[in-house]
Amino acid sequence: MTDSNDSRLSGTESFEAAASSLFAPLRVTDPEPPEFQATVDHTAIGPVIVARIHATAATVTRDSHNITSTDRELMHLTLHHRGRLIVTQDDRTTVLKPGELFACDNTRPYRLVGVTPSDMTVLCVPRPSLGWHADSIGRRTALPISTQSKPGRLLSCALSGLDEDLPSQAPARMHLVDAVISLLLAAFTDTSPERATVASALADRIRAYALANLDDDQLSAEQVARRHQISVRHLHTLFQRGDLTFAAWIRHERLLRIRRDLLNPAYADRSTAAIASQWGVLDTKHLGRALKTEFGETVRDLRRAHKE
Repeated sequence: MTDSNDSRLSGTESFEAAASSLFAPLRVTDPEPPEFQATVDHTAIGPVIVARIHATAATVTRDSHNITSTDRELMHLTLHHRGRLIVTQDDRTTVLKPGELFACDNTRPYRLVGVTPSDMTVLCVPRPSLGWHADSIGRRTALPISTQSKPGRLLSCALSGLDEDLPSQAPARMHLVDAVISLLLAAFTDTSPERATVASALADRIRAYALANLDDDQLSAEQVARRHQISVRHLHTLFQRGDLTFAAWIRHERLLRIRRDLLNPAYADRSTAAIASQWGVLDTKHLGRALKTEFGETVRDLRRAHKE
């Protein structure tokens, strides 16, 4: 994993400290304390953390005693490569097979039991980045996500690729992470047993598609409706149950990413127009006002923040 931090750890206490610092407070116990060894190779891409973990047999527990109001709220998506792993959350327990994916929500207790040495890739995504999809994913924690469907296969390949090599340029890295998050949403949409109707599944697919194409300045209700072979009226109907119309939701998602990039010191020399254009916003005349309305901060406020 390029541009990463690689730690080789001996003993559960050192692994517990490293994992708690990286993710959130948790406990690690080992059936044979003198034998425990682990390697944690990780990198941060904006607010997202990617970690490759090799560890001998151990139990990782996050319970009510570890959870505090100051913890980052993260959704952990794990690709299990090797070993016998048992995961428990919300009264669900699953024995994971190598090659399977599963999710854990760190806002609630969970338990991972590595019966044998394990190898896994963990993608930690802030819950706010997932919007209302976070609750949907949260209802499927500790259950295997199919890698037989196309979204599942693509997500598995993408996570494996994140292990091996990341683009060196910040914009490319962020685009890659946004694409992986979109695949995550698509994979859960494809496998969720709670899809009440065909309409809700279609709305989820449209959201996943739109998030993956926010950089396209031609993205519009008309283009998306055409791509999914539905009418524009039907598209608007699908979004009636949400807090935002389709156009307002697209606008909000773009502003979120523009704000994030304006706060990024790595983009200090990049013009506001250039940052906005990479998220499909070519007309920046009213961008400052939009950011002020959405987040209470102007472009100048955001630019000044990373200099302080």
